[in-house]
Order: sequence, then structure tokens, then C-alpha cells
Amino acid sequence: MLKILKLKNYQFFGLLVFLGLLFFSARGGPASGRGWYFLSDDWHWLYLAKNRVWSWDIFMTNYEGLQVGGSYNPLSFLVFKIFYNLFHLKAGFYHLVSILVHSLNAYLVFILVNKIFVQDETKKYLAYSTAILFLLWPTQTEIVNWLAAWPHLWASTFYLLSFIYYLNYRQKDKAKFLGLSLLFFIISLGFKENALSLPILIFLWEAYLFSKKAVKNWSWAFSAYLLLLAAFLFLRQLITGALFGYYGQSQLDTSLLAYFANLLAFLSSQFTFGVVNIWFYKFYYHYLDLLFIFGASFLSLYFFFTWYYKKWQQFTLVVSGMIVLLPMLPLGLHHLNFAGERYMYLSSAFIIVWFLVLISESGLSAKKMSYLCIILSVVILFPLEIKNNIWQQANTLSRRIISSYQDLKLAPDVKLISVGLPDNLSGAEVFRNNLQQALELSYPNYKGEIKTLPAYLFLNTKNKNDHLLKWRQDALGWFVESVDGQFVVTGQTSIIKDNVYFELWNYNYQNYTANLMRLMPAEELKQQLLRGEVKWLTFDRGRLIVY
Repeated sequence: MLKILKLKNYQFFGLLVFLGLLFFSARGGPASGRGWYFLSDDWHWLYLAKNRVWSWDIFMTNYEGLQVGGSYNPLSFLVFKIFYNLFHLKAGFYHLVSILVHSLNAYLVFILVNKIFVQDETKKYLAYSTAILFLLWPTQTEIVNWLAAWPHLWASTFYLLSFIYYLNYRQKDKAKFLGLSLLFFIISLGFKENALSLPILIFLWEAYLFSKKAVKNWSWAFSAYLLLLAAFLFLRQLITGALFGYYGQSQLDTSLLAYFANLLAFLSSQFTFGVVNIWFYKFYYHYLDLLFIFGASFLSLYFFFTWYYKKWQQFTLVVSGMIVLLPMLPLGLHHLNFAGERYMYLSSAFIIVWFLVLISESGLSAKKMSYLCIILSVVILFPLEIKNNIWQQANTLSRRIISSYQDLKLAPDVKLISVGLPDNLSGAEVFRNNLQQALELSYPNYKGEIKTLPAYLFLNTKNKNDHLLKWRQDALGWFVESVDGQFVVTGQTSIIKDNVYFELWNYNYQNYTANLMRLMPAEELKQQLLRGEVKWLTFDRGRLIVY
């Protein structure tokens, strides 16, 4: 660590890129079956990138080119459009970009922490330590390995740039820095709505760093962020019909207890890396009020400690991490695994530096702190490698699913109803959605139609190649049962979709899984299925099959 402190900035950035490539690159490449590939929603973004045309409508529609619903992410679509024109379906290039942008973000965290501790030479090492830990923190695997998480990745880049240039403006009182900060804020909003937390973050740091350092017309400068935010929200409302809604729900509800519990889940997962999610959410499911009491008591005690001992720096850092999480509170994490950790990506920068400050103020010398950071970096490599390996297995499984379609030898214009495709593999996305787009992109002659029922398989690294479901038929339709009685089916409990009524039986509401599906098509569709004009498409033993 002491040698790292002597590196020039460009050399340190090169080190971050090297470490990013070392620890996030695919092991073995495509020839070994472990190379990068596309997963789930990746195909949707690529399909849009191929088929949507360049026009100003990109800025007047949601990311899908529609004028209702969805998210307003025009710049995310543009980035996919640009890189699709460059790389087409060469997955390795996209993932190389992910690693480079992630490394850049780690370098921006380095610059940011330097800005925060600009007057505290004794804590300069924190910038290097935080940047390296941010780069290798195990919760970052989803955002680096999953192409569909690009909106979060790129939004974080410009969010950090905007905040850094705001600090430049306040430290040097130059209008050009304010102008750049506002520009980067607009760009960040154009990538992902979670950037809307930036004005609140700026207000917090204004109170901490600059409360005694007035600057001419600061209130007007801050008002500019609020005006841009209001303009963005108005445009989003106009285009998507939702002011604060999200993809899972068009309007926010008032589940404040659930939001607070999600905040606790985010904060705990920063350090447990999703290992305790299943136990946390079981407690959440049964004892939400008690969880609120415990969590609120703990945070209240800690905030009292920071007030009593005037630990304002600690307070500001940990509250910053919470502020960045605010737009994600309605979403939460997966209840059984580490899926959803992309929501914690930006927040982790503040939480990590808070953690290091907390340790450094325990009385350890700078030298001992440096050694401790090295040890911590080594320790986190184990869960990092485990998670990267799971994502690699998911990539391999996705590649096998697409290639296995050829083995079915179906007519190019076949009509299929898919049910029981893999949702994820122990937290790594696989093929919950978008098989139709994947086949159209992968096979130029494919002209078929796939209608997807929202019921999926919940895989892990042990059962991914097993025989999981058995089918049987009765007078009304089909039963699809778990072979060994395990709860391996997830999705909506009951719904009518595409002329099929289906139910999930023996449903476990703690983990949203069942062990039996009941499929009852409308009479005309049922006859088409019996005649083979329409077929069930499902997943078994690691590949696609038709029934």
C-alpha cells in the first residue's frame, strides 16, 4: 500500500484497469464453455439497439420507443445503440467496456475521496484504499457481469463526475465547474432515474463541508439542480405517465416500514454480500414491526454517538450512502440470493469509505491501516471469485440454451408457449425473459413466435443440469410438477395470459416459490396444443425442450 501511495494518478488508474481485467475477466474463453455471453434482459436491449432507428423520438419516448410505461433512459438506449453498431453480438467486447467503465468509476471514487479529505493529509491513503475496495467489492459482480445493468453503471460515472465538479466549484468558486456539474447531472439522469438523489446529497455535503464558507449566490446555484430535477420529472411524467413510479409498480405506495426494511437490507448486504438475505427476509416477512424497532434503535444509537462525540464526518458519509439508496428503496433485494446488488453500486463508495474512517478512528496508525486494507482486499477476493464463477456458469447456461434450440429442429415459423425457463442461477440472471428476441438475433431465419408465461425455474449451481419438472395431462390441461417435491418454480401465483390460465400450487410466500404449476389453456388453444400446431417450450437438464 505504501508503494501505491507513491503512484502518479495515471499510474494508479492503470493499476485499477489491470486489477479490473484480472478479477472480472472470463476464465478460459468461449472454447472452454466459460466465455461471456448475453443473459436475460441483455437480449432486450440488443434487440432495441438493432431495430430502433436513430431519431429525435429517442428523447421523446421511453427506452422501448413507447409513450407510456417503462423508464425514461434515452442515453442508456443510445449507448447500447452505439456499441451494437460496433460489436453486434460479440459479447466479450461489451464486457470489456463494462470492466473499463467500472475501473473508471473506481478512479472517480479515488478523486472524490481526495476531494473530501483535501485538508486532512493523514487520511490521504483512504482514497487509494477506497478505490481498490470499491473496484473489488463483491457486490459489484452483478453490475460488471450483467450487460442489462449498464444504465446503473454509466449513470454512476456521470453522477460521480457531477458531484466531483460540484466540490470543485465550492472549493474554487469557479462558474465553469458548476456548469460542468450541472451538465453531468443531466447526463446521469438520462441514463437512470436513480441520479435524482444528487441534489439531496449535495445539500448534505454543503452542510458538512461548506457551512462556514459562503459563496456568492450559492442558493441560486443549488436551485439550478432542483430546477433540472423538476424538469426531468415533468418530462418523465409526460412520456411514461409515472412521476415516481418504477418498473415493478407504476406508482409509489406508502409502505414506509417496507422501505426502511429494504434500507436495512441494503446496508447489511454491503458487508454480508447477500449471504444472509434469506434469513433477513424471513425475519422481514414474519416480524416487520420488530425489524423496524431493532433497525431504528441501532441507527438512532449510532447517530447519537456521532452527535455526542462530534463525528460529523462519519455521520455525513453513512447518511450519504443512505441518500444514494433512496430511489432504490421500493425495489429491494432478492429474498433468496444476491440478485439486485446493482442497486447498491454507487452507495458502496460512501459506505466503504465510512467503514475505513470508522476503523481509522479506532487509533490504528496509518501504516497498520494500510496493512489492514491489504488484508481486507485479499479477504474479499474469495466471495468475489465465487460470485464471478456463478455469473460465468450463468453465461455458459445461456449459451447452451440458445444453441440447444437448433437441436429441437422446429419449423422456422413455429408457435411456442414458454413456461419454466430459468429465472436465475443462484442470483445470476439467466433467461427469465426475452428468448424471442434472443432467437431472432441469433438465428436470421427464425420467424417463430414465443409467448411467455410468468412462471420460471429457480436454479442453483447444483441442480442446473438436473431433471426438475415432470409433465402430466388431464381433461382440463396440464400439471407441471417438481420431480423431487422441492420448491423450484417462481412467478405470479395465478393469472390469465395469452389464453392460458395458470396457477402455482403449494406456494411459499416467504420465498415466492412453488412445486406445482397448473396450466389450463382456452379450448381453442388447447386443441392447437394437442394437434401440435402450438407447442410448450420449457427447460430440462440444462437445455430447451418442447412438450
